[in-house]
Amino acid sequence: MTAQSYNVIAELDTEFGPENAEQLLDPIADYSGAAGRSELGHAEVIFTVPADSVRQANSTALAILETYPWPLRSVRVLLTADYDRLLDGVDLPPLLSVQEAADQLGISRQAVLKAITAQRLPAIRVGSTWIVRESAVRTLAQRSA
Repeated sequence: MTAQSYNVIAELDTEFGPENAEQLLDPIADYSGAAGRSELGHAEVIFTVPADSVRQANSTALAILETYPWPLRSVRVLLTADYDRLLDGVDLPPLLSVQEAADQLGISRQAVLKAITAQRLPAIRVGSTWIVRESAVRTLAQRSA
């Protein structure tokens, strides 16, 4: 069998926030990992593993997920090609970098990072980069006005 690429989407029994972003990303750093908030409000990690079968991918994923201090709420393992097809069917909201958010708000980049840390501005961490929904920036601007 030839190794294929599988994507793992796992929801953990904790909230996502700046205080645990590094802890969420560390175990999946070698697997093109990303961490964010799931639709249900919990921490969600997404990463890619090579495997010969979905069974092997699932075993590898569970071994990685067992390193987290939080219980696992759900896990989904699928071929990367299928994961990509699912994403192609999803319309992503407009996203901004920290600098773009700062420019729209008329504040410094550091002020945006402070708002993210204080959880006044929801954001998603992908690697070492924070991504902010444009709608969240508009909401913060309206509250600040």
